[in-house]
Amino acid sequence: MMLSDVRDYVESIELADHVYMGSLPDKQEKSIGVYNSKHQQEYKTALGGPQLVSYGTKYVTLLIHWNNSPRESEKTAMTAFDAVKAARNVTVNNQLIKFIQPLYEPQDVGKDDAGICEWVIEMAVIYEKGKGEKE
Repeated sequence: MMLSDVRDYVESIELADHVYMGSLPDKQEKSIGVYNSKHQQEYKTALGGPQLVSYGTKYVTLLIHWNNSPRESEKTAMTAFDAVKAARNVTVNNQLIKFIQPLYEPQDVGKDDAGICEWVIEMAVIYEKGKGEKE
């Protein structure tokens, strides 16, 4: 599972006008940025070794960069939160997302320098490993 697969999934829920991966180059309103999580997570593997691994976990951060309305921005963050936590057995780019586990409620991170409200969602994307795919 690549970050680009998660980005394409987020785009498929049709919530934002713009969905970016790795950065928000123009910081356009009504955008979502999809990033690899910077939080450290415990490494896990199957008992018996990597050849027995049937699923993987990709830790991702969503940045909801919306508009100057705190009310609309929070509503959008909650809608995104509800959409990702409801995901079950979604195929994107030939990758099967089994489910998405938010790590905590959406976090208000304030406004950027231009006065645009931003919210963050940290999540673990649980996906099916393909045959022969290594850890």
